[in-house]
Amino acid sequence: MFKNGENNPRWNDGNSEYPNHAEFKRMRIKVLQRSKGKCEICGDIATIVHHTDGDKSNHNLDNLIPVCRKCHMALHAEDGGSSDGRGESKNRGRPTAKYTNLYGMTIKKIAAKFGVTQSAVYSWVNNPKKKKWLEEKLKEEN
Repeated sequence: MFKNGENNPRWNDGNSEYPNHAEFKRMRIKVLQRSKGKCEICGDIATIVHHTDGDKSNHNLDNLIPVCRKCHMALHAEDGGSSDGRGESKNRGRPTAKYTNLYGMTIKKIAAKFGVTQSAVYSWVNNPKKKKWLEEKLKEEN
């Protein structure tokens, strides 16, 4: 059964982890409608909207991408995940993130290498011509 308010284990004295939470909720709906409810990474059903730059106060549409739970976990695993107090990721044992498997580096590193946002890299990978260009560029540098 759903627990409201102080009875909810995620209760934070009525504060949201997102600055301007109402704006984020409006943008979340737009992002999910724009994607027709599909994960931008794998195409499964998207239930989460991810801030590509990691800034939870940046609710611009170009900073938000729809993702499924599995891809969202992989994105945060690429960022190092949550520390277990010993400097190790709690994500160990989970599959390596998609971009590390495909390109040998995280999407964050690819974006930094080309001086673009992570959402730009997502759009390249989902466009056959741009994906081919990206793969050629990454091969050239290896």
